[in-house]
Parts: sequence; C-alpha cells; structure tokens
Amino acid sequence: MRIHSIKLLTKQLKQLHRFYTDVFGLTLKENSSETFAVKVGHSDLIFELADHAEENPFYHFAFDIPENKIDEAIVWLDSVGVTLNILPDNTFKAYSKTWHATSIYFYDPAGNIVEFIARHNHDNAILAPFTGKELLRISEIGLVVNDVTSMKDSMRTNYIINGYKDSYETFAAIGDEEGLFILSANHRAWLGSDKKASIFKTEITIEGTPEGVFVLGQYPYSLSVIGTPLT
Repeated sequence: MRIHSIKLLTKQLKQLHRFYTDVFGLTLKENSSETFAVKVGHSDLIFELADHAEENPFYHFAFDIPENKIDEAIVWLDSVGVTLNILPDNTFKAYSKTWHATSIYFYDPAGNIVEFIARHNHDNAILAPFTGKELLRISEIGLVVNDVTSMKDSMRTNYIINGYKDSYETFAAIGDEEGLFILSANHRAWLGSDKKASIFKTEITIEGTPEGVFVLGQYPYSLSVIGTPLT
C-alpha cells in the first residue's frame, strides 16, 4: 500500500514550514498563508492551518529511511538541533524483531510524534551520508479510533487492506511494509512519546483500488484511493 499523501492540521504552520524545508531540506511543492506541502520521496506531506482556536492538533507519522542509516540519522538529527525521545527502556532506538525494523522518535515543532524507521527487509542501503533528503517515503500514518478491532475489520472488508503483523485490542497495523495505517485506541500513549492519542481531522491519499473518496466511519478521516500515477 503506497501512501501518496497525508494532509494534517496544525496551529504552527510557519514553524513547520521552516522545519521541513530549512532544517530537513525537503522540496516545497505548495505554499500559501493557509497550507504548504513538501515532497518526501514519492509521498507528499501537507499541513493546513487549523481554524478552531481551541484545537491544537498532533499526529503520529513515520518516514522510511535507508535500512543501514539509523545511527547516522541519530547523529544528523542531533546536528540540526532535534532531540530524540527517550523510550521506556531508556534508549533512543526501538528494534522490532517481528517487523525486523529499527525506529527512532522525536517531536516536530507542532508536537507531532515523528518516526524514522529503517526496515531491514528492504534492499535500500546507501553509501551517501544521511541528511533529510534521504527520506524515502511516508510509510505510516496514525489513525485514532474508539474500537480498533472494528476499524480493522472495516478496512479489510471495504478497502481490501489487511492486517500487518502485530495486532492487539488497542493497536493494529494494517497495510504492508510500503505503507501502513497505525490504528490506536483513543487516549492510548503513542510509542516514543508520553502523549495520549487523540482524534483530529486527517486526509489520506493512497494508491490502489477501488478508486474513490471515502469517509472512515464516524471519524474526521478522509481516504482517497487513486490509481498509480504516471510519475
């Protein structure tokens, strides 16, 4: 499952613009007083200014990096002033034997829980030094729901998106190694963070079938399914 784009709300539009363009060096695709978009490999990361004064949205999403670059990514993040989040075992790196992947986590200026994940099953090692320009794709987006099992079943039935590896009552990953929806129970703490998962408007575009625009249950989540782009 390829994630083509994710569109998220923020109250810190200018700060995120600077972070993802100036600090990370990502290519700016779109820019206005209300929104901006940057290119992350074949994916687009889009932020839109939140219009509710009482709302301070935050999300969890992940960027794939080359499978041999997790340690260099740690050094690079430190060099650009990004502090890694400490995990429950008092380390910065989380290795999943089930996923055969290593992850690190940090906050961006809006408090989003951002993950760099090196999936060691992928043959994408590089020799070049790691920088933000080596981000490969958006590979995960968190969706917070009240009933994880029900949403997982709905995704499988309606959009032919199956579960991936781990699955619990409060957590499920659905999709595949190229793109995953991370379903989290409402108020569950995100891994790599002490922040409790909350529901905020999210617009996602993926490549696949059946094509169309869908609303996911009673949630403010829009799923657009498109055919594979020519470029």
